[in-house]
Amino acid sequence: MAIILDNYVIPEKGQVDIDFKLSFEIKHTAVQAKRTVNDWLLNEISYLIGADLPTLILHEKPAWRVPVWLTLPGTKHKEIIGYVDVDVETGQIIDPANSKIKIEQYLQQDDGLTTTTDKSFIRELPPNYVTDLMPPPQIINQ
Repeated sequence: MAIILDNYVIPEKGQVDIDFKLSFEIKHTAVQAKRTVNDWLLNEISYLIGADLPTLILHEKPAWRVPVWLTLPGTKHKEIIGYVDVDVETGQIIDPANSKIKIEQYLQQDDGLTTTTDKSFIRELPPNYVTDLMPPPQIINQ
């Protein structure tokens, strides 16, 4: 498990000494944090977005930092589009409104994630899958 130390100023080169004591109780596991974020994403943003296993962030209030990824149908491609922090003691998402805004802003960027001109993944159905109950659809060339 990785631990990120936030707000520590370190030199570019040379000896680094970090001495601190932090005591807290983890009442919600990394898996529970991932599940919490997955449920929230499904209910608040989109079913095409999911969560991955988090990293423990040591800050004033320790939290699980859960990466959020987008995957598109028909692809195996996953792209991290943001992070959601979950309180390790309460299991609550920290500042869900701000997290939602950041994720939605990322999704609205015109970066080619939501639209594609590559139609190579589209192929015709084999004849045994085509029904004769209705006329076949017209293929529109774009």
